[in-house]
Amino acid sequence: MPPSSSSSSSPSQASHQHIASTNLRSIDRISGNCSPTIKQAFLNPGMIFPTLDHDGKYRVLGFAMETIFQRAVVTHISSSNTREGRSSKFQSDKLGEVENSADSSEKPIETGQSITIICEIDVLPDMANNHHTLHGGCAAFLIDMCSSLSVVALTLIMKVKSSGLTDVDNFPPKLDLISQSLNVVYHSPSQIGDKLRIVCTTMPMRELTSNVCVQTEIWSIVRHRLVASGVQNMMKMSPNARL
Repeated sequence: MPPSSSSSSSPSQASHQHIASTNLRSIDRISGNCSPTIKQAFLNPGMIFPTLDHDGKYRVLGFAMETIFQRAVVTHISSSNTREGRSSKFQSDKLGEVENSADSSEKPIETGQSITIICEIDVLPDMANNHHTLHGGCAAFLIDMCSSLSVVALTLIMKVKSSGLTDVDNFPPKLDLISQSLNVVYHSPSQIGDKLRIVCTTMPMRELTSNVCVQTEIWSIVRHRLVASGVQNMMKMSPNARL
């Protein structure tokens, strides 16, 4: 996220403008079990990552941010709590004996919160290579940006859960995360005219930590096949980092 600025424009003001610009849109096109407030924040995903320009104002700038990513739409946001059952037996550290648990009716352990977000976008000529199929670099860009959207959603939902927040006054939330690694596997080509479905799922987390992992799959809706998949690891930016 951009650093704070002393200018008249701020991320908070930009967030209010973002929310206001989506009031005329309907959240009905976004499925999933998340609240209408969360869904409304993602009606215009291309405006979620503002950048501080030379005039001290926050705008959407950067590689393909003003073109390709502006065409992406969010169609689904869902939240789930991953649980695992407690074992009814345990291994004795000293004797190596397996004994029955004293309480076999213990409730499952909640292992963390997970978010799934789905985006869709049409493959246009500015996204293609010289073979008129989706460029590998563009596929990696879509995985990077859509997985970042899932982390924004995860941050919002976990803050709502922990603090009882009911609105998105400070949207987008301050993440201070940067990419640590992005591994992409290309499975099949996607031609110009295809519609892509990009499915991103975060790893289960009990609390917001310094590292986040997101798994992403890009599917061709037209051809019903997997185009690319990737895993992105994000880490918290060092406060002493020099740019």
